[in-house]
Amino acid sequence: MMRLTELILMPLSYDCKGDSADLHSYIRRCNSLKVEGGWWVVYERNNYTGYQYVIGPGDYNGFQKWMGFNDCVRSCRIIKSGPYKLKLFNRPNFDGVSMELSDNMKSVPEQWQRNEVLSCKVLAGSWVFFEHPNFSGRQFLLEKGDYRHHTEWGALRSTVGSIQRVTALETTDVM
Repeated sequence: MMRLTELILMPLSYDCKGDSADLHSYIRRCNSLKVEGGWWVVYERNNYTGYQYVIGPGDYNGFQKWMGFNDCVRSCRIIKSGPYKLKLFNRPNFDGVSMELSDNMKSVPEQWQRNEVLSCKVLAGSWVFFEHPNFSGRQFLLEKGDYRHHTEWGALRSTVGSIQRVTALETTDVM
């Protein structure tokens, strides 16, 4: 479960127990989040669009704690986990040099000798691509499936600085 709280004149909260494509009818601004179980991705826009933030169990008092740019949380969903396997490609449409992962990559440029991922296949598990090394910057959640181009996971650029399995994330890593 995840609790979203809005503080205006009187505290207002909403308990989210599953995927929700439109939270705006329950809460307008999100001043804090409390995740009591599982890993979640929250989005700044309805229908799972806009900036996305991956959060795990813990209290997040203020959008800065979940590395947000503002207090807008308009949709959310729970992240499924499992075994982990990811295949990266340096060209679109699964072409070019490839590399297979089953564990975290703290620095894509150092470990793969390039910082661009133009396509990938998530063969198992859920993964987060971070814009910068050391699991920082914008986050992009990738779940099982084929991503023929970096725009399919929501990125404007193909730069990937680090990659992390969802269950490997710790609350301190994303705060």
